[in-house]
Amino acid sequence: MIFDRYITVDWSASNRPRTGKDSIWICTLGLDGPPSTMNPRTRGAAEAALHRLLATAVDHRERVLIGFDFPYGYPRGLAEALRLAGPPWLAVWKYLANHLRDSGDTNESNRFEVAAAMNARLTHRHAFWGLPKNRLIENLSSHRDQVRYRLEGEEGGLSEWREVELLLLSRGSRPHSTWKLMGVGSVGSQALTGIPVVCRLRLDAELAGVSQVWPFELTVPALPVGRPAIIHAEIWPTLVDAAPAAGQVKDEAQVIRVAEDLRTRDRAGALGPLFSAAPVSAAEEGWILGVSNSSATGRPRKSVDHSLGVPHSNAPQAPREEHEPG
Repeated sequence: MIFDRYITVDWSASNRPRTGKDSIWICTLGLDGPPSTMNPRTRGAAEAALHRLLATAVDHRERVLIGFDFPYGYPRGLAEALRLAGPPWLAVWKYLANHLRDSGDTNESNRFEVAAAMNARLTHRHAFWGLPKNRLIENLSSHRDQVRYRLEGEEGGLSEWREVELLLLSRGSRPHSTWKLMGVGSVGSQALTGIPVVCRLRLDAELAGVSQVWPFELTVPALPVGRPAIIHAEIWPTLVDAAPAAGQVKDEAQVIRVAEDLRTRDRAGALGPLFSAAPVSAAEEGWILGVSNSSATGRPRKSVDHSLGVPHSNAPQAPREEHEPG
């Protein structure tokens, strides 16, 4: 087996503390035995809990696969359009980690302001969209009809979709765009609030030496038994069937089912091929673990500069929005 422990996370961009439906659920599953779940009220509490889980696993010399259910990257070209230096995925991660402010007590964030500031830096119109009805922020529109994405064959501007999402759409699935910040399926808000957390966990002084992010830094993990390792990978719970038990929240059922599916595949020797499925373009955009791509070709990833000091946040107080994303 490649891993000793599997941690799956259903994220939430809610602007208030929340448990139960449409909140953060964390599942941890070992080599044997049943899963264990947690339901932190805030993103700050979730980050602290995940750090404890990972640090404990490292102390026990475990190999951990950890996945969050939001996009780890954006359609290629964003880092260049924002004029950010360094590996594109990491440049965007650092930018978000340095600009996103998220209150550990109230769960309020400045994600709409961050998206608006990124829109303002783009030459070819805006990319992010979605805003509460009671908010008015320059450079961020409420509706998708105020933005325009690059069409096939055009030059300039950004695509609405990553390659992995285009592949899913071609197969009849219904992913949502990373630019979408409000409404049902607003994974854009989840990414804006979640990527800084994954970035801090990846670059944490206690964890960085054993951590890597797939597919940005590696293809198929080669992890010796007894040597601690943390592999971060994007997941999409929709890929597995997860019918909730009586009285169980769907989000909890999903993180459990994904973790169990990963362990089952690992036991059968079928987990490695999932990692090799990402194409070369995923080195910038990211990829969803479990989405197959017959034309995928892997290549070695360069190492990451660990020099960034990523701040933990004390968020400004933002007004609550209507129809918050989960």
